[in-house]
Amino acid sequence: MTLTEHQIEIILERPLNDTLDCFRDKLRDDDADDARQEDIVSLLLALIGSTAAFSLPSLDGSGNVAVKLFSIMEHVRGGVVKLNQFRPLVHHVVDKSSDVIIWAAVFSLIDALGPLTPPSSIALTFKRTPIKTSSSRLADSETRDIVEGELFEEIEKCTFRNVGGFWDKFFEPKSWREEQKAMLKGIMTAHDGKKWTDFPTTPDEKPVWDWLRSLEEHFLADAPYKLHTTKTANQFKEREGRMDLFLQTPATEASSTLWYKDVLVVGEQKKSYDTGRFKADLLQLTRHVRGVFADQPTRRFIHAFSLCSSMIELWVFDRSGAYSSGPFDIHDEPDKFARAFIGYTTMDDDAMGLDTFIEREVGHRYVTLDDANGKQTKVRLDNAMVRQKGIVCRGTTCYETQNSHVAKFSWASDKRKLEVEQLKLAEERGVKGVARVVAHRQITTIAEMREGLEFPKPHKFRDDAVHFNDPPSATASANTLGNKRKPSSDHISDNASRSKRRRFNSQKSKLAKEFNNQLSIGKDKPSLYIPGEDLWENRIYSCLIVSPAGRVISDFKTTRELLESMRDAIKAHKSLYVTGGILHRDISSNNIIITEPDKSNGFKGMLIDLDMAKEKDSEALHRTGTMQFMAVEVLQKVDHTYRHDLESFFYVLLWMCARQSWSNGFAGEERPPKESLLRKWEMGTFKEIAFAKQGAMTVNILEQIACEFPEALSVVKPLCLTIRSIMFGGKARLEFGTPSGPPEPLYDGIITAYDEAISKLKKVVGFSSDGVGY
Repeated sequence: MTLTEHQIEIILERPLNDTLDCFRDKLRDDDADDARQEDIVSLLLALIGSTAAFSLPSLDGSGNVAVKLFSIMEHVRGGVVKLNQFRPLVHHVVDKSSDVIIWAAVFSLIDALGPLTPPSSIALTFKRTPIKTSSSRLADSETRDIVEGELFEEIEKCTFRNVGGFWDKFFEPKSWREEQKAMLKGIMTAHDGKKWTDFPTTPDEKPVWDWLRSLEEHFLADAPYKLHTTKTANQFKEREGRMDLFLQTPATEASSTLWYKDVLVVGEQKKSYDTGRFKADLLQLTRHVRGVFADQPTRRFIHAFSLCSSMIELWVFDRSGAYSSGPFDIHDEPDKFARAFIGYTTMDDDAMGLDTFIEREVGHRYVTLDDANGKQTKVRLDNAMVRQKGIVCRGTTCYETQNSHVAKFSWASDKRKLEVEQLKLAEERGVKGVARVVAHRQITTIAEMREGLEFPKPHKFRDDAVHFNDPPSATASANTLGNKRKPSSDHISDNASRSKRRRFNSQKSKLAKEFNNQLSIGKDKPSLYIPGEDLWENRIYSCLIVSPAGRVISDFKTTRELLESMRDAIKAHKSLYVTGGILHRDISSNNIIITEPDKSNGFKGMLIDLDMAKEKDSEALHRTGTMQFMAVEVLQKVDHTYRHDLESFFYVLLWMCARQSWSNGFAGEERPPKESLLRKWEMGTFKEIAFAKQGAMTVNILEQIACEFPEALSVVKPLCLTIRSIMFGGKARLEFGTPSGPPEPLYDGIITAYDEAISKLKKVVGFSSDGVGY
């Protein structure tokens, strides 16, 4: 099918990048002419989640392509659609065809299948993530090993148990409505004074689930939120790591797809209570909380609970960590369990931590802020552009707005000057090439949300192994899962077994990290906050509208666009530092945008995100930055200077050429290297990454990195060698210190190098203005 110019424009502005990479080997192994149903469903799900799918209007004008694909996917699951109709699309995916060709195949598929009515119960207005593990490219346990290892780094020093005031804040019946009090009175009749009468003798998953549903049906029939379990959803029976219990609204049928965007309360259930498994159980819970935050990025906090046999612990997760009620036995303290159950099923939006500051009207979302004149303005939020994958972090989320601005929601530390203040200061001082403030609103703070709570010292985690499988049920054989606990009399053998298992898990984690080439690329790192006088980090949640909008540098379409955007972003950095006296300190691929010169004072590239910025010569609390772009000396704890930001710009350029370009259509018939030298820039300790980058800046290794560029970007290699010489000197021994003189010479030398490279690029024979290499 031939696409219109408008459709092609949308596709080019919203590239798939590496979205389909993980499916190619699987589809190739299946044989493109005989793909399996589950692989077709996974492929369709990936296409549905792309920004292009939500932006491309359907041919009949009845919605967007995402709606059509979702309908097709549901019919594939039901066996209604014949899989051979997907052959052209599968062939193009396997052959790594261009985005335009792939989407043309999608439109042809939609046209060939004709009208299929999408399920009315799900409105496709946001990108969403199904309730399952985060990657299918590794074995489930290996993927979880990586994800839970990253999550543990986030929560290790900011997890609190037995927090005072927890019950009064979230589950106090005195403030309840009469219908809630009636529910409490009713549900307590199911306890005989010693135990819950129908609680199963053997607390396997299904009997406990049935018991909870029985309580819900008898006493909480009028509650707005209902319990669900992915164990009853057919599409998840073959996968591990499922969410055991959760609450949401509206009710979801067992055959429907379950989405993190609908989850209100996260739950995990285990047959037995084992204090030695606390870390593993909490990380399993935390992984699902991260999924909810990813698909509800403006949510303020999330409730969760773990039910292990008859022991339960209630949790709240926010952007500064996790805290709990402490564990208790539901039989011994039935009133607490009843209050929690009723609370979870009847909470209002504010108590549930939802984004009450966003209004929803006729299918659109709006936020009200104060503009530059102090007047309130209502802004419509459109497509989501950026979402941060993490819990304890800034939670940065960006949306396009109806007037081509950008709305940015972020939890910034109260120890820093807010970004809105830095941007206003930059504008007052005449800085050019940096985003301009249009409107702003402070929403809340962690301190406000935790008001009334008394925190003990952070929980100290034991150095126990993380086990991914539940203990076998009573009906399972002793060696079915291989993790049945040994009798206490075999103490020495058990310790040896634990030690061996810990080594095995460590080895498995290392292997998973070696072979998982993309899971952490571009990942936003958690806060580098170090607990001092404060037990936890107070963060300020704000919404900031800035102008102009643009595409992140990772979306560059031509070599010229990459170089001109990078050069102008460096000019912007020079203006910010020299004219404005402000140091950015977080130069990364996410903070450089490609802009239209007529809307940005002539700049083809600009700087955004001043969350980590500081005024010149002011004290810095700790290292900041995105790992793969941080300067060597910053990784070594040297005070951050303008030279380090210029070094980060260089690393961004190398990353775009050696890594990102392969996903941006520069490869042609070439294949990317199986193992990139830049992989070492994002794995390991600060010291190890600094060592890897230091070695990479020698001429010999830099030339090897340049060999990873696609042929279309070979024209950039001389520029990289020139910048390397400017930054680190022309001698064999690398120079790292910041020059003692004025900063302008270093800036001007690099900008001139870019100008010369761009000038030579225009003269290269065989490149046209519409070619990908130009």
